[in-house]
Amino acid sequence: MPPATTSSKSLPVFCAAACVAISTVSLLGWAAGIDWLTSFAPGLPRLVPMTAILFLLAGLALWSQTRASAPRSAPGVAAAALVAAGAVAILGSHAAQQVSAPFALGVDSYAFTLSSPVTAAMFLALGASLACMPWPRALRWGQWLALGLLLMALLTLAGYVFRDTFLYALLPGKGTSIPTTLAFILLALGVLALRPAEGMMVAVHGPGPSAWVTRRLLLSALAVPVLLGAAIGFALHLDMIDVGTAIAFLVWGMVALFTAVVWIFALVLQRYDAARRQAEREREAALEALREADARKDDFMALLAHELRNPLAPIRAAAEFLKLGNCDPAQMRRTSDIIKRQTDYMVHLVEDLLDVSRARRGLIALDKVPVDLVDAVGDAVEQVKPQMARRGHRLEVDLPERHPSVLGDHKRLVQVVANLLGNAAKYTPEGGHVRLQLRADDKRIEVEVRDDGIGIDAALLPRVFDSFTQGTRTAGRAEGGLGLGLALVKRLAELHGGDVTADSAGNGQGSTFVLTLPRMQGMPDGQPGARVAARLPLRS
Repeated sequence: MPPATTSSKSLPVFCAAACVAISTVSLLGWAAGIDWLTSFAPGLPRLVPMTAILFLLAGLALWSQTRASAPRSAPGVAAAALVAAGAVAILGSHAAQQVSAPFALGVDSYAFTLSSPVTAAMFLALGASLACMPWPRALRWGQWLALGLLLMALLTLAGYVFRDTFLYALLPGKGTSIPTTLAFILLALGVLALRPAEGMMVAVHGPGPSAWVTRRLLLSALAVPVLLGAAIGFALHLDMIDVGTAIAFLVWGMVALFTAVVWIFALVLQRYDAARRQAEREREAALEALREADARKDDFMALLAHELRNPLAPIRAAAEFLKLGNCDPAQMRRTSDIIKRQTDYMVHLVEDLLDVSRARRGLIALDKVPVDLVDAVGDAVEQVKPQMARRGHRLEVDLPERHPSVLGDHKRLVQVVANLLGNAAKYTPEGGHVRLQLRADDKRIEVEVRDDGIGIDAALLPRVFDSFTQGTRTAGRAEGGLGLGLALVKRLAELHGGDVTADSAGNGQGSTFVLTLPRMQGMPDGQPGARVAARLPLRS
């Protein structure tokens, strides 16, 4: 049996303590001769010492079971057994219409009378319930007995509302006092709360929707009839209504209660059903996303193997050529250039992989200083010039007259612009046109890279900045790559407090990427320098 947690023990401990307090106050009242400590009002049944003693034993039995280390302790089990045995002895004495040992005290006094038969029967149920709780196989029976005791105690309490009725004569009139009834209610609640995650209590315990609904239905089912019955009893007591009207009101109230409960239950079920359907849709979407990610991962692994194998072939051929040992200096330089170019390409692939990994783990550190963005654009253009020259692209650069500044990492900003230009060159056929424009206002700077290449399919556009995402390779696009450049652009732009967006009218319509960065305030714009103007293609 799992141990009871601290939170689940608080209610049983409180109920046990309250029951012991009621019993102790009653015994003090008998000892001191203070009648109001044994009954709520003159003329009503009183809590007799025999009942108080049994309540003390029941409180001890309940408290002992709240201790996780010893729910089956000998004192607790013995106390529960004494409660049940005492109840059986009292019922036997009432049945024989005489007081037998150990209750024959030889004193003719109300203080030493037996508990009423109704009270004894309730003690029998309470003792049996407490005796069942430590044992997993009998726990559910103990909870059912506690629930029955709770309902019986509530009915007895209701009997005090209807004083001049058969109900009062049947239950409270037999000698079951209000303090006795309240103590039974406390003990029954304590027993039910003793193992909230086991037995029949699992239906009302926990944060699940079924438990949530059950708790509220039970609260309505218990509270509304009691309040309705109290109101009708009060009206009858004041002669405001007759018995027939009271019965009609009671029937109508119960019908209204069950109608409302069923309706509320249906609405709650509908809400949870809608939430379940939404959760299923989200789960299916997540599974589909996982399947797509897994497929992209497989494609990426195949692409990575291909991209790493391509430069190895010329390197291997160059190594075989060098082994011959009869090459002149010119051939040696050409062979060295081949090896350097291919190894540089492999280093670039590895650096992209490492950058994406660092970006995902938040390990990229920026060395932020005031950066002339036109200067950064110029460095980026220098990097991509050889790539564009090989494919015969025409690069047009449109710069403002003054140079706006941003607070950022110069090296990373060059990397962002170079990746955007390299992406445009990669997807633009030979002889195509690439245009870079830098715009600035008081608060932000935009770098727009536009090409007239193959464009971006509408289905690919929402995922264009995801890692390992690439367009279809064509005969006119042979630059390779792993599909990491744009993902890195997106992350670096966000680290600079900016963003990047992509747009395309569709296949064959070219594409446009716009990098947006916050402009550095309070920094005077730089003048266009001769070095930058000399190396950038001017606006035509």
